Amino acid sequence: MTRYRADIDGLRAIAVGLVLLYHAFPQAVPSGFIGVDVFFVISGYLISGIIARDLAAGRFSILDFYIRRIRRIFPALLLVMACTLAYGWLALLPAELAALGRDLLAGAGFLSNIALWLETGYFDRLAVLKPLLHLWSLGVEEQFYLAWPFLLALAFRARWRPGLFMALLLALSFALNLILTASHPAAAFFLPLPRFWELLAGALLAWVTRDAASPIPPRWRGAASAAGLALILGGAWLIGHGTPFPGWAALLPVAGAVAVIAAGPGAWANRRLLSSRPAVFIGLISYPLYLWHWPLLSYATILRLGRAPTPLLAAALVLAALLLAWLTWRLVEKPLRFGAHAPRKALALLLLVAAVGLTGGAARWAQGFPARFPDLPDLSIARINLAFRDGIFRPTPGMRTTTEGQVTLAEIGHGEEAVLLTGDSVVFHYGPRAQALLEAGQLRRRAIFAVGPSCAPMPGVLRGGDFAGCAALPEKAAALIASQKIHTVVIGAFWQGYATGDAMVERNGTRLPTATPAGLDLLYANLEDQVAALIRAGHAVHLLLPVPTHPRFDPQGMVTRSWHGFQVDPGILQGVPVAELRAGMADATQRLGAIAARTGAGLIDPLPDLCGRGPACSPFFGEGEPKFADDKHLRPVFARQKVTMLDRLLSEGEEKRPGE
Repeated sequence: MTRYRADIDGLRAIAVGLVLLYHAFPQAVPSGFIGVDVFFVISGYLISGIIARDLAAGRFSILDFYIRRIRRIFPALLLVMACTLAYGWLALLPAELAALGRDLLAGAGFLSNIALWLETGYFDRLAVLKPLLHLWSLGVEEQFYLAWPFLLALAFRARWRPGLFMALLLALSFALNLILTASHPAAAFFLPLPRFWELLAGALLAWVTRDAASPIPPRWRGAASAAGLALILGGAWLIGHGTPFPGWAALLPVAGAVAVIAAGPGAWANRRLLSSRPAVFIGLISYPLYLWHWPLLSYATILRLGRAPTPLLAAALVLAALLLAWLTWRLVEKPLRFGAHAPRKALALLLLVAAVGLTGGAARWAQGFPARFPDLPDLSIARINLAFRDGIFRPTPGMRTTTEGQVTLAEIGHGEEAVLLTGDSVVFHYGPRAQALLEAGQLRRRAIFAVGPSCAPMPGVLRGGDFAGCAALPEKAAALIASQKIHTVVIGAFWQGYATGDAMVERNGTRLPTATPAGLDLLYANLEDQVAALIRAGHAVHLLLPVPTHPRFDPQGMVTRSWHGFQVDPGILQGVPVAELRAGMADATQRLGAIAARTGAGLIDPLPDLCGRGPACSPFFGEGEPKFADDKHLRPVFARQKVTMLDRLLSEGEEKRPGE
């Protein structure tokens, strides 16, 4: 059970290879993330086997266990975290460095998975912009090993049947995984309890094989190994983008890894493929390779202003990760993991990792040290920094909010009549103006927002994954209209996004992608039916024309990046030609105008408020304050002060309804 097995190092090579290929070439290996699940099984098998052996022999020491864990995990982790922070000091905007500092602090405490779960949301940083995102898996693993040695020791001391005990815990964890995957997918992915079953699968296998090389009859071992590899490799391509994960789908990599390990080192694939010198070499450096590859790819994406590395650059970064991993394994891991003075080495590593984590915490507390970079004339790094990702309209005093799934209902003000504003996040970013009118005593009608991130306001639009609950938005908006005295309905969305997004639209039994001309026709036909029905029911309806969007509006896009840092682009002061913005919105504007002409709905154009009447749209207002938080979402401070297009509906006298 504890004898070194070269084939397990080969299995590690497959696991890390899938993760690397998924991150570097996501189109080629669409579900390579399941390599992490294979790592969990391997870890549970090897480490639980050692714990069980020592417990059975009466020589298990919890202190020795954690000293070994520190010497195994901390050397490469310390180096990668320190280098990631050092380069972040050079190349990141203050807001980005502050976010990295928070991730460092969480990573040093092996709480990255918890921090990422708490951070999940529409306005969360994109995954590719988090250089330490991959530490979530270390968090799950180490949280398991904080509890598992004690639980296993308890099982031995109480004379429970360890195998049955492991199987029971595995079943409970797997059931929790299924429940949370269906109801709270982010929690199922990041939290430890719904993931522990994967490590327990390896632990149970280690217990079952404690007295035998393999529980599988010899003539079936080759087939078991081949089937296991097929499950792992097949899962890397068969698990679709919208498949709930982990859920049932995680059984593919977990069962595959269990089958490969259970087949034993003598199975043909294990002996000939997994135990080959190249596979074993990659397996030996798999841990530092996993740690190095993601910061390299993430920083490359940051430097390219959110664009993924080209295939050639991605390949070069993978090769760089391989070189760094080998050097780390040879010069850092081996000297610190093995040899004398184990307690001293462990204590030093523990203190150094804590120091790096606290340094990250200082960067978070100091908001990324904005004084690192001098301002340019008429351009303030500090103001650009504050605008970065400042797009969330948070609940304010007096606002009544409820959230059901992806849909948020927010009510501002008091008054008998109400205006309903429904749509996605580019509707909710007008909320601060309604709040400002309330505070100024000018809000005559209640403003009710029925919104959801990336949620379509019209019926029939379907999305999977985290946005599956968006389909409920039109129903919830209709229920509000039926139950309250809704005077006016304002409907908006990021209309341009449907032409390129991954949503589906259904109408009269036909289902098509919205990113096709025929799909867009169905989408706007559903919208027209909705508008016409509201007007027939006596409501005044207004359609919000598209919000202008451009990469230069994004505070992150206001800088020119290079490998050695960044500088603010002075040309950003010239603004974006309005004609260019209009061209990007032309199709959606034409379709909405046609619907308004046929139904009698009104049109509200945000462009004059956002860009003024000149030929160019400046990304700034006031004294160099960015208007936008990203390429399309307005900052709350700008919406409050400058976006007045809805004032007439919210603060003036009665609006005539159709037919009056």
